[in-house]
Amino acid sequence: MSIHASYERHPDLGCEAIVFLDDESDACFQIQRDLVGGPRADEYCLTTGASAPVYGAVKQWRRVDDRFEFEVVPRAARLFGDDVLSFEVVPTEMTVDELAAHLDRLLR
Repeated sequence: MSIHASYERHPDLGCEAIVFLDDESDACFQIQRDLVGGPRADEYCLTTGASAPVYGAVKQWRRVDDRFEFEVVPRAARLFGDDVLSFEVVPTEMTVDELAAHLDRLLR
């Protein structure tokens, strides 16, 4: 199983996101934030890409080499099936360091 991770910026939708996509199941874990000036630019959310957003859902996160681990609040745990989500990623368009920098910025 490979988890492909990418950073996406969508000016037309007014948001940016880090997307983790499982290439076998097509399961998706997204961390999104409105662009500067957007109505919720001061907060991030988690979504499956098709689910309603869960705002402020990450209790803590860390990176261990090419693995990202997220401890999430109970509402997000129900959505994703666990309170700790862990992804060893294959970056698609940038390095793991660059993805981590975007994550750090989006989750502040």
